[in-house]
This record gives sequence, C-alpha cells and structure tokens, in this order.
Amino acid sequence: MDYTFPLRSATHLPQLDQWKHSHSLRSQYHHSEHSLSPDGWGYQHSRLEPLECRDLLVQNALFTGDLDMVQKYFTKSAAINLIIETRGDVLRWTSRKRGLWSLSYEQELTTPLHITASRGYTDCLRFLLLRGAAVDFAPGGKTALHEACAAASTDCVRLLLSSGADPEAVSDDGYRPLHLCKSSDSIECVRQLLQHGASVNSRTEEENDTALHVASRHGLAEHVQLLLHHGAELEVKNKEGQTPLNAACAQHHQPQAMDRYYRVCQLLVESGANPGAALNRGIVYHALADHKTGASPCQNGSCSNHQKVRKEAWCKAVLVLMSHFQQ
Repeated sequence: MDYTFPLRSATHLPQLDQWKHSHSLRSQYHHSEHSLSPDGWGYQHSRLEPLECRDLLVQNALFTGDLDMVQKYFTKSAAINLIIETRGDVLRWTSRKRGLWSLSYEQELTTPLHITASRGYTDCLRFLLLRGAAVDFAPGGKTALHEACAAASTDCVRLLLSSGADPEAVSDDGYRPLHLCKSSDSIECVRQLLQHGASVNSRTEEENDTALHVASRHGLAEHVQLLLHHGAELEVKNKEGQTPLNAACAQHHQPQAMDRYYRVCQLLVESGANPGAALNRGIVYHALADHKTGASPCQNGSCSNHQKVRKEAWCKAVLVLMSHFQQ
C-alpha cells in the first residue's frame, strides 16, 4: 500500500463529508489553522478535529504496532483523529484530462484507530482511546469496530465495545459488525457483539442477509449455534429468497469442508428449520440409497467427480435422513 500523501487539513478531503457516525449524524468541520511540528505533522486548536497525516514515521509506528513510538507521537496536545489516505486493493477506471481513462487503485481513508484495531494491536488501541480518539469515527465508510470484527481481533472488539463503540453501526456498504464475522476465529467477536446489544436478526442493506445467513454460508457451526441461542430467525429469507439453510446447502463444498456444513445443516434442522425448500429430490434419492446400502462416498480418501457430487449431497440429505431414520 502507498501511504505517502501530502499533509493537509482534513476539511479538504472530498470523502470526509460522507463519513457516518453510528447514529447517522453528519458532522460539519470548519477550516482551521494549524502549525507543523518539526516531525512534519500538525497540531490544531482542537486536537480532536481530523487532520490528514503523511508522516511515514507516524504511519510506520501505527502499522507495526510500536507502542513506544505511538506514545511518543501521540502526546496529550497532539491531534488524535488523524486521517491517513491509503491505496486500496481495488482497481477502478478513472477519467483523466482530455478524455483519457486509466486503471488506478481506489483511494481509501483510514485512521490510527482503524489501523491498530484491524491488526490486533490492543495496547496501541487502548492508548489511542485514552487519548480521546473518536470510537465511531468512520472517514472511510466503516468504523474501527467493523475492522476489528473483519480481522477477528477479539481483544480489540472487546476494548472498542467497552469504550462505547456502536455494535449496530452501519458501514457505507450496508454491513453491521456482526455481518463481518466470517471466520471461525471470530466466534468471540460475535459473543461480545451480542452481549453489547447487537441485533441478532439485523440485515445487510444490499443482500438482506442476517448473521445466520452469513454463518451458514461459511459453514461456521459454532457461530450458528450461538446465534440460534440468541434467537436468530430460522426461516427469514434474503434478497435471493434463501433461508439460512438454503445458504448453507447452496455452496460448492470442498471435500475437507463437508463435516462443517453437515454440522451446520444438522443444527439448523434440529432447531426447526424447514428442510423441504432446501432439498433437491434427485440428490436426496442418491443419498438415501447410500444410507440404505451403508455406502459412504470417498471412504478411501480418494473421490471421483461422481463421488464428490454424492459427498456434497450428504450435507443436503442429512435433513431428510434425520427425519426418516433417526426417529
């Protein structure tokens, strides 16, 4: 990523007026004079006002989690809500002068709080919060809590929530922090969010997914169990008409992931999910035939393409098997 950008008042950044607080309040910043220290970054009359930073030493301290250096740069009188403009990973076509178009990386806005939260630098994050960093500041369209949840940084999630971070903050992409818990390591993040008031049935704005859709789609059995314990709805449908059970069964499962998806389907059905809409009769037929004959696809560890298809069917067919053979 490219972090070398000119130092300037954040009021000149075109994206700044689009950032959202968790309560959807737009904050208006006025132009203010600031002086530069010999280190090359600014101090303002109000240390809580945003200021764009290009100082590579400051950025290096943040990105490496160097607490001693962070403490050195972020003194009590220093600006705390710095904005750092970075080069993202997404290439976009942009229009240049004379009608020329070119591919360039999209620029993203981040802050010291976002950087430390997304990398699990708990000590640095705690220090910045104690210095007065705005916990729900989101110049790039998402809060530090979004970043911590996406990175499964449990300690950072816990710290941000205890510092007043909004568990229901909505990013510019329409996601709440709960929707970004997509890895097995994020189970404690989910627990913390729910304990601090996150709505278990909140939906993404574009896909209309719930957290249970997300967990089921990624084969996260522990997440599914925890969400169900907190009252997640089983039959809610997303924009594509999928229930969480549909979401689990619709994925192309790698052989090594089958056990996880089997467990997810099992949990959903045992909790009352309707298997009828999730099953294909042809697939069920083959899986039932395997069950009756005692056959199991890929028993020897090597699978033909046909066996892989049949193995994937076990995840879906478990719903019928349970109702037909476990009574």
